[in-house]
Amino acid sequence: MLYWILRPILYVFYKLFYRVKIFGKENLVKKGKNIVVCNHLCKMDVFVVAAMYPNKTIFLSKIEWYENKFFGGILKKLGSIPLDRDKPSISSIKEGLQVLKDNKRLGIFPEGRRNFETNDLQEIKQGTAMFAVKGQSEITPVIIYDRLKMFKKAYVIVGKPLSFEEYYGERFTPEVSEKCTQKLTDEMHRLQKELFAKVDEIKAKKNKKK
Repeated sequence: MLYWILRPILYVFYKLFYRVKIFGKENLVKKGKNIVVCNHLCKMDVFVVAAMYPNKTIFLSKIEWYENKFFGGILKKLGSIPLDRDKPSISSIKEGLQVLKDNKRLGIFPEGRRNFETNDLQEIKQGTAMFAVKGQSEITPVIIYDRLKMFKKAYVIVGKPLSFEEYYGERFTPEVSEKCTQKLTDEMHRLQKELFAKVDEIKAKKNKKK
């Protein structure tokens, strides 16, 4: 209930103050089971991802955000799942897999933490591959060009869903984890290069007009 009360308020705020251009909207999986992953540059990233969909995305959120009981309580009511990035608990993993079992969308920032210095991709952690294989779900990769700033144009690209179906039903070994994580890493790097090229082209056209 709280989610549907807050969503329109936050959505209007986001649309009024942030100008986001999205490439690849046709790749969004808006119904059914899916994992959406995104690079992590600032706190507003969660709004970018959430606003792309008409329905609810349940995010894995760092456990530190739940240290404040009031704020943590709100996050839980919004459907967020607390996750210890260094030592993920069995209960958090089960909750994330249950989201997929219930045919819903799970949101993950696979770098594990924000990049405060550059907009380069950090190391992709192996947890996302585990959720995708054990939850038998495709992954939709999303890349944000740079940190969002109020009233400034921002760019986002959505890639085609990525599947690890060849490993469904198999034992999730370290080798499988590494292969899947590398596949996701390669696709996110490729997608980032594609976005950078698009933004460079847009900027070049603007400079010609000046």
